[in-house]
Amino acid sequence: MAAVLLFGCAASGCGGDGPTGLGPTSLPELFGDQLLMAEGSTVSVGTLASTPLIGIYFADRACSACGGFTPLLVDAYSQLREDGRSFQVVLVSPGISMASLLEYMVDSEMPWLAVPPGSDRTNALIQRYNVRWIPTLVIIDGAARTISLTGRNEIAAKGTGAYDDWLATRAGG
Repeated sequence: MAAVLLFGCAASGCGGDGPTGLGPTSLPELFGDQLLMAEGSTVSVGTLASTPLIGIYFADRACSACGGFTPLLVDAYSQLREDGRSFQVVLVSPGISMASLLEYMVDSEMPWLAVPPGSDRTNALIQRYNVRWIPTLVIIDGAARTISLTGRNEIAAKGTGAYDDWLATRAGG
């Protein structure tokens, strides 16, 4: 059975079964002004504003379940992009150095963005979405509204078909 890593929820105040503190927010409030790319450069968080769906991927190199799910997410992400669908992922990996984060992204062939390590945004995101286990994939839209808290299960079950469900949820919200 794949081990699933528990984030330090006791220390960070996690609890309950759903998201916490989901009042109005914005992408810069969630992620900060800059996000990292795997080669070490940064991009403005504003590049996400026109993206209809954004996955917030909570993962860590030491997590064996992440090692099993990440390739599924990379494949779905790549297929969606090849199909001309607008989707972006932002990696959140707590307690990791810059060098380790970039190495993790390159080694795992993650073609997406990441919250810079050491940022106070990491713990805020963990608390906001009540992340208790990794890997976790939260889906939001470009206005930072929560679409799904169970993106991992949806990608595992439906692959790229989950995207259409998320769009329908977004349209209905």
